[in-house]
Amino acid sequence: TPSRDMGKDKGGVWGTQEKQKGGGKKKGPPGTDDDDGPKMGKKEAAAKAKMDAKMTELKEKGVQTMDCRHILVEKHGEAVKILAKIQSGELPFNEAARQYSMDKAGKCGLLGWKTKPELDPVFWEAALNVPDGMYTLEPVHTQWGYHIIKIEGRK
Repeated sequence: TPSRDMGKDKGGVWGTQEKQKGGGKKKGPPGTDDDDGPKMGKKEAAAKAKMDAKMTELKEKGVQTMDCRHILVEKHGEAVKILAKIQSGELPFNEAARQYSMDKAGKCGLLGWKTKPELDPVFWEAALNVPDGMYTLEPVHTQWGYHIIKIEGRK
């Protein structure tokens, strides 16, 4: 199992880099005055609420298959470095997969349409939390290593 909750949106926008400032004080929920992170305007909050509602709806309906890409590496630190390159725009996801992924079976990290039994349970659960066209904001640890997961679509 992952050492932390890897698939959930931590108040940021999926597929972008938003780091919250460190410090010893306790932080409130993202988007509040006491979270030390970027503040959301009304439009951003409404968009996030809409996306959260869509994700809940998809989970409740029961996703049968997902069109997935991933980048698989051995070390957490390596995955974090690759993710930073993707988030900064230095490297597109597909190119990062081609260059760095240990899994060379799929072109540019393409796994294709997969059902739940075909994927590691931790991978599947993390992927459920990723909106279409986006990727995990943190590496996801499975028995195979550390993944950065991108979801192209779902049915």
